[in-house]
Amino acid sequence: MFRAIAIIIGCSALISLAAPIVPPATQSGPNVLLVTIDTLRADRIGAYGHAGARTPTLDRLAREGVRFADATAHAPLTYPSHVAILTGRYPGNFGVRLNGMTPLPDAATTLAERMRTAGLTTGAVLASVILDKSSGLSQGFDDYDDAITGSNAAMVVLADLQRTAGAVTRTASGWIARQQSPWFLWVHYYDPHLPYAAPRASGRAATSDPYDAEVAYVDQQLGALLRTIDRTRTAIVVTADHGEALGEHGEDDHGYFIYDATLRVPLIVAAPGLTPRVVTEQVRSIDIAPTVAGLAGVPSDRAGYDGEDLQPLLKGGARRNIPVSMAESWYPRMHFGWSELRSARVGEWKFIAAPSPELYDLRNDPGEAKNVVRSKPQVGSRLAADLHKVTSGFSETVAIPAAQPDAETVARLQALGYVGTFAPVTASAGTVDPKDRVADYRAHRALFNRALGLLGRNQPAAAVPVLQRVLKTNVRAFETHLYLGNAYLMLERHDAALGEFDVAAQLNPGLATPHFEAGKALAGKRETAAAVARARKGLALEPLSFYGHYTLGVIQRRGALWVEAFESFSKAVDLNGGDPRARSGLAGVALRLGRLDVAAREFEVMVDLGYQAAPAHLNLGLIAERRGDRLEAGRRYRLALQVDPAFKPARDALAKLK
Repeated sequence: MFRAIAIIIGCSALISLAAPIVPPATQSGPNVLLVTIDTLRADRIGAYGHAGARTPTLDRLAREGVRFADATAHAPLTYPSHVAILTGRYPGNFGVRLNGMTPLPDAATTLAERMRTAGLTTGAVLASVILDKSSGLSQGFDDYDDAITGSNAAMVVLADLQRTAGAVTRTASGWIARQQSPWFLWVHYYDPHLPYAAPRASGRAATSDPYDAEVAYVDQQLGALLRTIDRTRTAIVVTADHGEALGEHGEDDHGYFIYDATLRVPLIVAAPGLTPRVVTEQVRSIDIAPTVAGLAGVPSDRAGYDGEDLQPLLKGGARRNIPVSMAESWYPRMHFGWSELRSARVGEWKFIAAPSPELYDLRNDPGEAKNVVRSKPQVGSRLAADLHKVTSGFSETVAIPAAQPDAETVARLQALGYVGTFAPVTASAGTVDPKDRVADYRAHRALFNRALGLLGRNQPAAAVPVLQRVLKTNVRAFETHLYLGNAYLMLERHDAALGEFDVAAQLNPGLATPHFEAGKALAGKRETAAAVARARKGLALEPLSFYGHYTLGVIQRRGALWVEAFESFSKAVDLNGGDPRARSGLAGVALRLGRLDVAAREFEVMVDLGYQAAPAHLNLGLIAERRGDRLEAGRRYRLALQVDPAFKPARDALAKLK
């Protein structure tokens, strides 16, 4: 599920974003496997110096290939960083700053588009819903497997639904086995991301550190994947989107700061004909796309990238001038109204633009503990100028203007104790330095995560006071309003839920999720027309949202709008065929409409997915009876009873049939 922020941009500006796709050509290089491991710090891999690591697969790749010792990402968040990896451009060029906001525009050119144009079959297997089709990253992929399921509404809002490395490896291996022509496959693993919970079968007892255990599990599954490919015909590129702070600078996870703890990533390239070596020059995530294209023999298009093809470094060369690496985090501004952070890094120096600027000598202070901006003003000024040069062409992250609330909305807000309305978090530049509020941030996160745990355990009544305490620390945290609304919704306090969703929408007018959730609340009040309109407002912001189309279908089904519900559930199935909830909805509505062919098809898939298998068999039996096939009907009723011997409707149907 993706949340979109609309960017106000002219048509001519959109055209200028488009990098020309290389002309069709015959692919002359190897197959290419690009692996991105979410939240993997470089220094938690054995090959990068971590004595406690259990990473034999990555270590072997590093020995056999080229290991880049100083690779940097451009954002400490999953989606923006993957935009950089897959386009070779800074995500700010597209206005992309946060997860779940600002889908990649069609005008952008992805690595997959270039590879497909050059004749490769392209595929992707994703582990997190953050990168689903609505993100826009599916451009150019023949197959984009983002089939990640979930049933808890509160957790759906989290946008952190995931599948394990084992599931990803099985799907990716199956895709590779089916290919007959040269291919490009992107595989994404998510496991090192919080919460750290490596499967017991992964041998996590080998390390007492839960983060290291997750990394070890991914390494194990990566090894299983690599055993399914022909290494003599395949170039392998492994990297991470960002790291993990693990307590450094007061940050436990990632997203808030832009220190190297969350920006230094591994980058390992192993390809036929490459001589093993270690490259110590700084390289960047935006260099990956042009490098991968070059490895595959795709004709060069230097003008379409911000990054550089690293093949000269792969072959032992060096560059006369090392380009600057820019990074940014808008998380403090978009979530709390504080200042965003930007950095420029080159050689041993790193400059962070903040209300109180920072400069670090990474050679002597790799932990970025001593700010030397006052003692090295010339270095700071030079890097500030480099930073401005890189960012001057970026699209601004501008939310669409918030609509003026009507009297009913104002009344709902007043009933919740809110005085007046809320200006969007992007309405003005933040002046609060995030490092001065890190204690507040930690307190906020601790309470917030506690509330999410309660919601995940279906304890909304307990979550409400915790979320209210979170808002006392920062009433402009739109995400907290969103989850508080969700808690009220679970308690069927529909007016209170609507009020919180209204606040979330005011604070972040481009976010689709508050409108989807508000639609559910309005449906709970049996205001079907208003509920449909609100859900469609969300879909206008995020037209490829599985969750949005599924939610609209649920609303329409509740209001007996059967034809409309059929269309919405069908769209949801098209967007994510692996989520059985939409298939269940479509099957039920199809029965109502007499579309037995569609209903039977969807119930069959539900059986295959193991979702409500007993009711699915029952309904397949009822369909068989309506078609006059009593033998098949009896078989289905018996299958339902095999799944659930206590399933009385199937037992009654079988008795009636006899």
